[in-house]
Amino acid sequence: MNLIELKTFLTVIDEKGITSAAKRLNLTQPAISKRLDNLKNSFGIKKLFTRVSGELLISKEAQVIMPYAKNIIALAENAKQEVDNYSKGKKGKITIGSGSGWITGNLPAAIAKTIESYSNIQVDFNVDSPDLQLDKLIDNKIDILFARKPEKIENFDYTSLRHDKYVVIASKKHPLAGKSILIQDLTSYNFVIATTSQQTVDLFFNFFNSRNIKKPKISITTNSLRMGLNSLYKSNFLLFTQANIFESYDDTRLNIIDIKNFNISRETGVITRKGYESSFYKNLMDNLIV
Repeated sequence: MNLIELKTFLTVIDEKGITSAAKRLNLTQPAISKRLDNLKNSFGIKKLFTRVSGELLISKEAQVIMPYAKNIIALAENAKQEVDNYSKGKKGKITIGSGSGWITGNLPAAIAKTIESYSNIQVDFNVDSPDLQLDKLIDNKIDILFARKPEKIENFDYTSLRHDKYVVIASKKHPLAGKSILIQDLTSYNFVIATTSQQTVDLFFNFFNSRNIKKPKISITTNSLRMGLNSLYKSNFLLFTQANIFESYDDTRLNIIDIKNFNISRETGVITRKGYESSFYKNLMDNLIV
């Protein structure tokens, strides 16, 4: 097994066939097949792929290999870039991903401070759904990701940094505003959820399910907090979102509803591919934790 064979394996998957992979890699089909045979022999498996009605199907054994292959290639490319940085004096580009909850905290300031020590580094900061971001990290399109703890952690290194608290927001004219209420009182009103993550929606519903309380109705889902906030001003909707994001808006027309025993939070931190290291990353973490 070597890097070329692993790259060929992933290219066949990406191109959905040996013919297209051969064209992309500028190789013959027999050369592709030979590399795949070598890979099968290295792992002691019989099949990587099968064809059913023209569709390329990945075997269960090959599905196990995939994340490790991606990680090995990503680490090799990172190592090459680090060597190149030192030998040629280049610094290159670091791609950082996060959910929206991180842009209102101290992460932007920590990135800016770190860049001061790496004048030739360009940082590409990408805000998107944590689910999509994790796929980008696996595919080596993101180097560092600030998000919730992955459900499957074995292919990543993860450091917990904080617990994000969730709150319910309403207009100051809302019937519940200014009152101390019970969780059950929420079920009489429709909700807006401003999130890009299905896990956040699940977190919301599981809170009610675990207490045998009727689930509220979600009328609007949006990936824009501003859209969510704007929907509250002239309605009796309630908004479920992260406390730190709402507080950054400092909107005097809205407030947090006081709910007894309402304690929803989620652990979040920094995720990298297993074994990923760079001096920039180490410096960033020092500046972030200080």
